[in-house]
Amino acid sequence: MTRRAAPAALLALVGLLGLPSARPVAAQSVGTGVDYLGYQFGEGLNADAAQLFMIPVAVRYPVRQDLSLDFFSAWAEGRVEQNNNTYKLSGLVDTNLKGTWQATPWAQVAVGINLPTGNSTHTDEEAVVASVLSTDLLGFREASWGTGFAITSSAAAAKRVGGFGLGIAAAYAARSSYEPSQDVTVTYQPGNEARIRAALDYNFGNSTLTAGGTFISYQDDKYSDAAVTNRNLFRAGNRIRVDASYAFRAAAGVWSLYVADLMRANGDLRVDVLDDTGIAVGDTTLVTAKQNLFIAGMMGSVALGGGYVFRPHVDYRRIV
Repeated sequence: MTRRAAPAALLALVGLLGLPSARPVAAQSVGTGVDYLGYQFGEGLNADAAQLFMIPVAVRYPVRQDLSLDFFSAWAEGRVEQNNNTYKLSGLVDTNLKGTWQATPWAQVAVGINLPTGNSTHTDEEAVVASVLSTDLLGFREASWGTGFAITSSAAAAKRVGGFGLGIAAAYAARSSYEPSQDVTVTYQPGNEARIRAALDYNFGNSTLTAGGTFISYQDDKYSDAAVTNRNLFRAGNRIRVDASYAFRAAAGVWSLYVADLMRANGDLRVDVLDDTGIAVGDTTLVTAKQNLFIAGMMGSVALGGGYVFRPHVDYRRIV
């Protein structure tokens, strides 16, 4: 179903792009940069250190005053040090293409496509890197190597009521299957994802207070091998995220203080039951633990002149 939806989405974008322009549009913009994030871990954890180096490229092309097309991709290299070994995964990451239509002054509709330009078939060593970098606690920037074709549709609306701005948004992502391993012939089907968010903000002169909540739900992840087809593998627990931020101007820059709490409910994981010789004799479903991730931090944006921007960022994260 996901694969059949792709041509329809592309045709919808082409149809929008073909509409005549009624108003002048803004100039197209291109952005790039250099990102590096690294961690050192204490004893007793699954890794000793992890780093991500990334050169992203983003392009925005305004087709009309109410229609824009966004492109994002990057070259990235991830490294994980584990038991005196260094594992590496590098190359082009997945490419994102999104079309956004400002349907009314208060409503917006978007269609996004994830193109699996990154390598999705990993060796065991590359899988270690991909697994560590995807951990919620670490907060690595977007660097997805080959997560399969996906299409995401979303809609958002916002309205000013008195001194408050109120907004609501919903999105649904449908994902295709891919082969994640070079060593084992397995096809993996990530579960589709649905999310809804509501938020409000209030302006205090040159500062803004924003608060909101997001609900996220997932369908079953599935896999297929020589013995089974579309076997249920994992259902991630529903997630609820509440957050608040305070943005203000100071010292020729824009600064933001923020807090968030991400609560993940129990999930279901299907695992094989092995006999004494290591042969699978059945399977069972385990309940995965709940998780509560607390985040607090500060970030800023200071113009240095000549098109350069300094963005300091301090972050505190804790699982409770």
